[in-house]
Amino acid sequence: MDFETTIYEEHLSVQNKETFMGITAFFQHFVAPLQAGLCSGLDNIQVPDTISRDELQGDSYDFQGIDWASRNWSRATVRSKRETFERTRMQPKLRQVREWHVPTPNTENYFSFRRMNTAHKPYIPHFQLRNLLAATSRSDVYYAAKNKVMHTGASGSPATAIMDLSKQVTDGQRFQVTTLAAMDDVLMAGGFEGEYALTSLSSTYGSPLTLGRIRDRSPDSKSHITNHIHLFESRHNYTPQAVLCSNDYRLRVLDCATNTFTHSFVYPTAVNCSATSPDGRMRVVVGDFQETLITNAETGKPFESLNSHTDDAFACAWADDGIHVATAAQDSTIVVWDARYWGKPLSVLYSELSVPRVLRFSPVGGGPRVLVAAEADDYVSIINAQTFESRQVFDFFGSTAGISMTPDGQSLFVANSERKFAGIMELERAAWSQQRGSKRWRDASEKDTMVDWADEEHMRTDHRVVCGWDERARRGVGLDELIV
Repeated sequence: MDFETTIYEEHLSVQNKETFMGITAFFQHFVAPLQAGLCSGLDNIQVPDTISRDELQGDSYDFQGIDWASRNWSRATVRSKRETFERTRMQPKLRQVREWHVPTPNTENYFSFRRMNTAHKPYIPHFQLRNLLAATSRSDVYYAAKNKVMHTGASGSPATAIMDLSKQVTDGQRFQVTTLAAMDDVLMAGGFEGEYALTSLSSTYGSPLTLGRIRDRSPDSKSHITNHIHLFESRHNYTPQAVLCSNDYRLRVLDCATNTFTHSFVYPTAVNCSATSPDGRMRVVVGDFQETLITNAETGKPFESLNSHTDDAFACAWADDGIHVATAAQDSTIVVWDARYWGKPLSVLYSELSVPRVLRFSPVGGGPRVLVAAEADDYVSIINAQTFESRQVFDFFGSTAGISMTPDGQSLFVANSERKFAGIMELERAAWSQQRGSKRWRDASEKDTMVDWADEEHMRTDHRVVCGWDERARRGVGLDELIV
């Protein structure tokens, strides 16, 4: 029996229940079922390898290469029908939430579509794990494709395997990438059986991989899936450290330079995601428990247990200002906290329609601060991270395999694993001067909310800031005139 279709059937069967219906099947059966023979379906569309902003023609040619006009439909109408259909498939408790909560206004214009590279096919092996994309620059974009990690660039260069793990076998199972992380010169992938692979991005192409596996596996645990990895600099020697969140209730810290586990912390149940504060002293931990744990990064012990979700959480992020912390759970909530006061959330928001699976704050020096929330299917919200009262919603058709923002904050990549219309999408920062002319700048008080994570004086000396002052000034706004 084929390995790819039988492994982890329990997870895949749940995936089939939770995921949105493929757009080709949805269009055929629920949009144009009575037009059979008169309306061409979507399966016969020949999608080009690349689609650029200049090629878009509204309903005649959208950024996924779909011609809705020739089928006598508009994209907006199909989107509306799909939203209505997917709402009927929701769990009753989630449907009730949608009935009473007030949506966050979709009034912002932070990013615009730049390019779609459809030759790339990201692969999601587990429906809840969507951190399968990492970008260290516009020229260096990495994504998971089953047992390989592929490298490409925003210009549409052919994908090459920077990690080929097809021959790696653990407990009789081949390596399948469940999560991916990259920072500076380090790229790391995790798998289903607690295995992982490391490579140096500064080494010669084709250099041997560093391979390993968690050593203190609990015999009582039925699963050792690596749910999430994030990288941070050690505050003691500035070497890269990897934090591995596992289904066996443990969070482990790996020193990437020596390939040695330095810490192993046990939590009540599966650990799904974590994020370390910029100073390396604290860590937010979420998992198959409803509490959000704020822990001492050195000891792993929680000193705050925050009650804000009613279901398991799979995403969290810590902003570069060291103050803002965000978590997201399967109850559709996105909760933002202020690290200076854990008494109550700073803000509680809701996803557009699907479960929020990935969170990313924009990097310091990247412009007006935002929180990006990627849902399991069809939607990415770019939230105003100054007020948390407005957002920009980018919608597409397909399951999100991951999101990643370049270190300068100017490109946001979205990996789409849709069967027919998959690919890597690039969104680019809208000119800051354009934002200045938008509706939100009409009020002088609102102008002050358009700020970065730090003032200009601090950004001049912050090593995390990729762009210099001159480049930031050319983007259309003098940051030194803004008030934090």
